[in-house]
Amino acid sequence: MPSPRSGSLRGRAAAALAPVALILALAVVVAPAAGAASLEPGNAFSELAKESPPETKTTATTSSTTTEPTNSRSLIFIGLGAAALVLAAIAVVIARDARRVAPAGDTEAVEQGYARDSAARLRKRRARAKAARQQRKRNR
Repeated sequence: MPSPRSGSLRGRAAAALAPVALILALAVVVAPAAGAASLEPGNAFSELAKESPPETKTTATTSSTTTEPTNSRSLIFIGLGAAALVLAAIAVVIARDARRVAPAGDTEAVEQGYARDSAARLRKRRARAKAARQQRKRNR
């Protein structure tokens, strides 16, 4: 017999996996752009892979401007957004699990909280001792 929560469990699992699917979709879209950015000539790895041209000594001075490669802002924002989505998904899963495990409305938990009061603890102890005495009288 299937449990009454099995349908809702599937719904919860689908809701928990939705952010993961979104992140994977973003990764598929962003990965080609990141790969193309790594093929630019200003990349340090491509400079290592190139053969160095033969060195020639020249006496004339030439001025050259070099530009350092920078990350595009859109790529940074997409990465930050994906990281925020992952953290939000983790928070949702943790909170959902905590709510499911927590004893909400449990009368025993309420009584335990009430037993923290010293007077209530003393009354409970005396009641247990009285019940134990009566049990011993019955078992003579």
